[in-house]
Amino acid sequence: MAQDTPRHLSLDNVTRSPSSSSLRSTTTIGSNLSTASQRRRGLIGRIGNGFNSIFRRFSRTQTSLTEMQVQLLSHRTNFTRDEVMEWHSKFITDYPDGHMTRKQFIAMYKAMCPKVDAERFARHIFRAFDTDRSNTIEFHEFLTGLSMTSPNSSSHDKLEWVFHVFDVNGDGVLTRKECLEIIEVIVRFNQSMQGDTSNTNSDQLLSSAKQSMMNIFTSGRNTHNDKLTMSQFVDGCLNDELISQLLDPKPTTLTNSLDSSTNSS
Repeated sequence: MAQDTPRHLSLDNVTRSPSSSSLRSTTTIGSNLSTASQRRRGLIGRIGNGFNSIFRRFSRTQTSLTEMQVQLLSHRTNFTRDEVMEWHSKFITDYPDGHMTRKQFIAMYKAMCPKVDAERFARHIFRAFDTDRSNTIEFHEFLTGLSMTSPNSSSHDKLEWVFHVFDVNGDGVLTRKECLEIIEVIVRFNQSMQGDTSNTNSDQLLSSAKQSMMNIFTSGRNTHNDKLTMSQFVDGCLNDELISQLLDPKPTTLTNSLDSSTNSS
């Protein structure tokens, strides 16, 4: 069904149900940390650690789900039992080996955004999905990533997820350089997705967004001006309207944009 929603990048770029014929045409996105670092991962880490330990008991090449796995995934994510089964069917159809490689993930992202230089963005998203650092994304990692970026996740949880996307070395803090990378990647991607070819507009937005992010580093809560913990990052982003809208736009999905463009062609 065509949507009237304007073309707009969001971390909310999946819907709850895979409605078209191929997983590659309906989805976008998409740490083996130390114990101490995992404890700092907040909601995502606390939930994920326990379930990941269970999923490690299952074969990585397994292409069917047991009822126990289905129930675990449903409990872990925002998806119903039927949605878990439907997503799994799509995933296995496109990736019969039961996992997606980095190359396949980036290719999927490029196919979803053919007019955008998506590789830089996709590399970061892949790392966040690949929680066990195996250089592949298994189905439970894929579905968990979709859940964290869906419209049903809270802004707080999404910002925690964004934190992990850009915490490249998994040390539990973001440096100024890492935060500026977040802003530049997302601003450039947003502008490309909206078809905005004006370098002036993009540069102005990027400059304002970078300044807002740097203000978070110098806020009263931050006693270390060169690093942000996850809670400082999340709170700072939630309290800054520009940054909040950049990282968690309300709520437009890439799937809607794809449906609209497909139906109008």
